[in-house]
Amino acid sequence: MRKLLNHKGFSMIEAIASVFIITLVITSAITIIINIRNQTLAANEKIVATQVGTLIRDDLIQTLDYATVSTWMNGTSKTVTSTTCGVGTPVSCSFFQYTSNNLIYDEELIITFLTPTADDNNYQVIHFAITIVYYQTRELELVGMIYE
Repeated sequence: MRKLLNHKGFSMIEAIASVFIITLVITSAITIIINIRNQTLAANEKIVATQVGTLIRDDLIQTLDYATVSTWMNGTSKTVTSTTCGVGTPVSCSFFQYTSNNLIYDEELIITFLTPTADDNNYQVIHFAITIVYYQTRELELVGMIYE
């Protein structure tokens, strides 16, 4: 009896291996597409957060007075959020009402006035940082200064 070596069709192992390889390729492609989409969304939100932070920084520089803020700080650092703005602080709550892409930047925004150094006191400068949380838990920090 003669054995035929040129049989037609796939064996079961070949079929299982090909299904596994195709599944692996499709799963990898979907994962890559989702990661690219998330990175694109994060980049877009970072651009918007940077624009909002820049507007807030410029408004703080224009509206706040060195003497008032320095007296309020009393040589310590101060943090202002949407819940601590207004009463007892020179920072108005209007800074926490910026809206972009139907998102109000209130809970995502923290303004920190940094503890003045000896040089800051000599040159009458107050440094502050604006921290904005964008796209889930990513943070962006912009810095500015108020001077006499």
